[in-house]
Amino acid sequence: MKKALIITSLVALLGASAVMADQGFGGGKGIDRMKTFLGLSDTQAVQVDSIMQDQQVRMKALREETNQRIQALLTPEQSAKFQQMEQQRGERQGNRMGRQGNGDAPDGN
Repeated sequence: MKKALIITSLVALLGASAVMADQGFGGGKGIDRMKTFLGLSDTQAVQVDSIMQDQQVRMKALREETNQRIQALLTPEQSAKFQQMEQQRGERQGNRMGRQGNGDAPDGN
């Protein structure tokens, strides 16, 4: 039970971090909000956008590595449930992204 709680918490934390990056100031309308709010120059906005995109790539890689490590610990039954849980998380994240109107398709991770 404790192991399941730790795994669930880790997956939720990684998912929340990715969503915050997506909903924050990274890319599209988000960088425009940040540019206006902070008064960024065009050069600064390009640099910040590049940093945010890099963060998203790193978070995706970390999420994939974490999922692989978790999968290695699970029984086949647990693994099937974990895959279902990840698919549902991806769908929820995609729905949130759709409400933002950025048009990005969810990648399921």
